[in-house]
Amino acid sequence: MSRKDELLKMARLLRAQAEGMSSRDAKQAFRKMADYYQGEAEQLSGRPVPEIMPGKQARSTKPAA
Repeated sequence: MSRKDELLKMARLLRAQAEGMSSRDAKQAFRKMADYYQGEAEQLSGRPVPEIMPGKQARSTKPAA
């Protein structure tokens, strides 16, 4: 697994953890850490990485069944 993949995996895990937390402060801290790891991955690739686990307002790109 490349360094970039590891950073993106960590960002995904942190965002997933944040979703399960009830404390607003804890959610914010985990999201901030996820943003940091995603930023590190973007620096490695030299271009922005698509947002990982966007907010619940995001629409699915899958066609309806």
